[in-house]
Amino acid sequence: MSKVGIDAGPRWHSWVASHPVGGLAVIGLIATQVATYLGYCFKAIGLPTLPWPAYNGALIGGADTWASPLAQYWAGQSMHYVNGIVFAILFGVVARAKLPGSHVIKGVLYSVILTIVSVGFLVPYAYVPKMGYGLFLMDGPDGWKLPAGVLLWHVIWGFLIGTLYQPKDNN
Repeated sequence: MSKVGIDAGPRWHSWVASHPVGGLAVIGLIATQVATYLGYCFKAIGLPTLPWPAYNGALIGGADTWASPLAQYWAGQSMHYVNGIVFAILFGVVARAKLPGSHVIKGVLYSVILTIVSVGFLVPYAYVPKMGYGLFLMDGPDGWKLPAGVLLWHVIWGFLIGTLYQPKDNN
């Protein structure tokens, strides 16, 4: 059982331990799907909706180049899953051993680092360049709410990564 009282169960942890990269890939897929769904629900708590699949589709193909919004969505969702899986594998292979705290704390700290990269560079300079969002998105039309939503999205993802990936070596 992890220190915050949450555990995915011994059978799950045994399977992940015997499939280290595949386990991390499955964990990345699960965490990305859950966080993505919840990002669509953020409006219910006063934060902007975060439709990353649509944003990713617009980024890789340009919003006006797709034959349909559905094609843009699925292209973006594919990219979104790849990102979630790759960053989960990087967490397990590289970052987890270097971060302090319990497994869950490590996942959350890692997600905060990803948030800083996302709101400090990726979103303002890759997703919405020259649109005046500014560093950490504070100058956008939603003010503090967009960076808060991106942080919450990443923390949900990191919490799930830390909960589902708990190897016995205690790193």
